This record gives sequence, structure tokens and C-alpha cells, in this order.
Amino acid sequence: MKKLFFFLLFGMIFSQSFALDGIPIQINKTGASSDPRFQPADISVELNGNTLEITFSSDCGAADITVETSSGAIVSSAYCPSTPGYAEVTISTPGSYVLTITTSDGIYKGQLNIN
Repeated sequence: MKKLFFFLLFGMIFSQSFALDGIPIQINKTGASSDPRFQPADISVELNGNTLEITFSSDCGAADITVETSSGAIVSSAYCPSTPGYAEVTISTPGSYVLTITTSDGIYKGQLNIN
């Protein structure tokens, strides 16, 4: 019985070390200031499958989120009414996309590929 418990415990710990996390998507503030006192909003974006998970860790007002094709066609959008907060955007078709996050703090953009 002790061996079974040991193997189960070891298996759970081992499997957690190989758990798949999302792919981070780099976003940049458009027209970012070169002023060293400038601090962009703390926004992290991860791609899990075909879903973008967007976390706002700082207060940057409401956030309007759009995902567009390279030709400018909007394929998905979301709205986060207040930050700090969280939003998800699901993209149903594989391809290359541009993510735009518009807040009162500024406009942030990133690029991603869905396979």
C-alpha cells in the first residue's frame, strides 16, 4: 500500500512539472515614450489553444480588445469593463492575427499565429 501511495504521489508531482502552459504573446504600446519614468500598463497575454487569455494587473481603465487579420478584418473581440481584470478572446480559424488592446492608458499591439 505504501508503494502505491508513493508512486501516485510521485506521478502527480512529476506530471505537474510537465504541465502545458500557454504561449506568451508579446505586446507593445504604440507610440511608447522614451521617458525613463514611463511605465506601461501591466498586461500579460497567453495563447492556450485558440483562446487568448488577457490579464490586466494594473489599473488602466476599461479595455477594448480586438483581433484582426493582416487585411484588417475583425475576427474576434472582447471588452473588459474595468482593470485590474481578465478577458478571453477565442479565435476559430487558423492564421496570422494582430491583437489590439485599447485602454485609457494607451494602445497595445501584438502579433500571433493560430495553427
